[in-house]
Amino acid sequence: MAMPGRLWTIPEGLLVRPDGSWRVGALHVIHPPTLRYLKSHLAFEAGGAFVVDGAQRIPVELDGPPFEVVSLVIDAARGTATAVLDDGSEETVREDSLGMDPRTGRFHCVVRNGRAKAVLSRPAHQTLLAHVEEDGEGFFLQAGARRFPVRT
Repeated sequence: MAMPGRLWTIPEGLLVRPDGSWRVGALHVIHPPTLRYLKSHLAFEAGGAFVVDGAQRIPVELDGPPFEVVSLVIDAARGTATAVLDDGSEETVREDSLGMDPRTGRFHCVVRNGRAKAVLSRPAHQTLLAHVEEDGEGFFLQAGARRFPVRT
């Protein structure tokens, strides 16, 4: 029995805008399962960013953060912060991870070994604000005894 062909083809002309929205040409990608699929299959290689599905590699033009931090988890006892992304993955926040995008004014977190950014959702932003402190040198996310600089 022959297997049916693929029901859909990964679209060409994928673009992530400065605000983090995904588009195929002029069309917004708003279907949550499709967005999660595209984000969970996003790979970073020497030639750029690609959605990888088997042998297919579809280039993605990144003009903004392809991911969103849906929650920011602060563990004061361990001195850690974890960013939970909208593709279901988790990233450990590092000293150089947090900052503000000067184009949009939104906070983001560097993810995927420094190859991509994730914009903070409203709940993640609220968690950040609840744990931010300022001193003469700038702003810091406080996680127990540990401080993570926040670039502004």
